[in-house]
Amino acid sequence: MAFPKDDKTPEFESLIAQAEAAVEALRDTYRQQLVADVEELGAIWTRYEEGASVEETLEALHSIAHNIKGQGGSFGYDLVTEIGASFCDYLRSADRRTTEELNIVHMHIRMLKTVSDHDISGDGGDVGRRIVEKLRLLTGHAED
Repeated sequence: MAFPKDDKTPEFESLIAQAEAAVEALRDTYRQQLVADVEELGAIWTRYEEGASVEETLEALHSIAHNIKGQGGSFGYDLVTEIGASFCDYLRSADRRTTEELNIVHMHIRMLKTVSDHDISGDGGDVGRRIVEKLRLLTGHAED
């Protein structure tokens, strides 16, 4: 089967348009999932504030942060992926129990909520750079 050398054929343009539409539809679905995930992070944190155990809380938070980390970049939410990666790394790197450490855990949730509430996509520009820098300083990864 021979393929046309001109990739601007109507068939090619139609396939590209269909693919772009499919990605955009998935992006909208991801956006809804991100909102739901961030709401669940908030609910888990509320349960912790109401007396749930630290172990249970951190395990549940890590599960959702892991999903967030893995999906964001695929749909144009690179900042979400970066925050999710920071969150997962922070939770995995030590047994987080001190008030300061739990405040940093909560900061990750708040940053994800900010990004979700304002639908910040891509790397987030200046706002995204400030968020990433703040999290790096808080988690001890400022040199990264």
